[in-house]
Amino acid sequence: MVECFPSTPKKLAMTIACFLSGAAILAVGAHLSYVNVAPQRARTKARDKFVMETLEKKYGYTSPYEKLAHNHLYDERSQISSTRDKADYARARNDLVKEIFSNLGFKK
Repeated sequence: MVECFPSTPKKLAMTIACFLSGAAILAVGAHLSYVNVAPQRARTKARDKFVMETLEKKYGYTSPYEKLAHNHLYDERSQISSTRDKADYARARNDLVKEIFSNLGFKK
C-alpha cells in the first residue's frame, strides 16, 4: 500500500491507482515490444545477409548452411571441404576485422 497506517479510503484509492498505473505501463511496454519484434528480426536478417555477401564478394566464402541447403548428400568430400571452409572462414573473418579496424582508425 502507498501509506499503510492508518488506513483510510483515500489511501486505498491511492494504492489502487498506483497499481493500475504500474500495470498500464507494463502493458504498454509489452505491447511495444511485441510490435517491434518483426522489424528487429528483419534488420537482423538484413545485416546477416549483408555480412555474408561481403564475405563472399571479398573472400569467396560460402556459408556451410548454404552448402547444406544446396547439397543434400553428406559424404567424406563434404567433411574435408567443411574443415577447409572453417579455415577459410576464420581467415576471412580476421581479414574483415582488420579491415574494419583500419577503416575506423584504430590500431590493433
